[in-house]
Amino acid sequence: MRFLIALMYKFIIIFCFLFSQTQAQEIRIMGSRAVVDPANSYFIALTKLVLSRTAHSYPNDTIKIINLEGVTQGRLFRLVEDQLMDIVWSGTDKSRENLYLPIRVPLVKGLLGYRSLLVHKDNVKKFSEIKYEYELKSMIACQGAHWPDATILEDNGYTVSPTVHYDAMFKMLEKHRCDFFPRALFEGRAELIQLKDKYPDIRLVENIILQYPLPMFYFVRQDNHELAKRLYDGLVEITHDGSLLKLMASHELTSFIFPINKWQSASIFKLSNLNLSLEAPLDNKKLWLVLGKK
Repeated sequence: MRFLIALMYKFIIIFCFLFSQTQAQEIRIMGSRAVVDPANSYFIALTKLVLSRTAHSYPNDTIKIINLEGVTQGRLFRLVEDQLMDIVWSGTDKSRENLYLPIRVPLVKGLLGYRSLLVHKDNVKKFSEIKYEYELKSMIACQGAHWPDATILEDNGYTVSPTVHYDAMFKMLEKHRCDFFPRALFEGRAELIQLKDKYPDIRLVENIILQYPLPMFYFVRQDNHELAKRLYDGLVEITHDGSLLKLMASHELTSFIFPINKWQSASIFKLSNLNLSLEAPLDNKKLWLVLGKK
């Protein structure tokens, strides 16, 4: 009798385990947060690739893309906290890593920290002639109020005009209310193409690049350890087998960056990032691309 009870107990445990493994989960990820959001397609493709590497263990899971148009970055993270969103991607800082669970593998191999400059067409010549960093520091940068970049620029002696809404920064630049808007290499060019009709006076300066260590990470809720491990395992696999680099080299958002030796002639001003966690994997060279002279 005891044997039968023990056998039944084991059967129940196994059944519950198998049921939990096959039960469908809906993973909610970020959709576009603005009418112009050219980077979103890359990160959706990346997230699907990452999750596909562990799909054999979660065969019934589905991905739902949540429309986030008009949602600020500050509000975006609160959606994770309120369990209305499962995965977000963003540049990291100590505060975010204290409040949410980061998956510490850079999603674009560190290229978020390489910043070309959007400027007004009236200032293209002036920016093209800049040779020293103090010349940039005498000007005003547009930047998102909730973005880690604003703090990084200010900590390095830059003057920043912060605003909450993404589209407002282009309007400020168009109206000469700031002098330049630093954008990740893969953001600036794509935005310029999509915004040329709405903001015809904005231009891109790529011969000057601000560079600081700012990895873009996935973030999940603090207690969502299973999803965090799944994302980490998938990211490690696609990083080491070359699939991440292959995606970057083929996707319309990032393909123009290659070959990376094309950036050797750019003037790269290096900034420090005092808000970067000590746990950021800066020493793992496989996770990063290095542009400019080595």
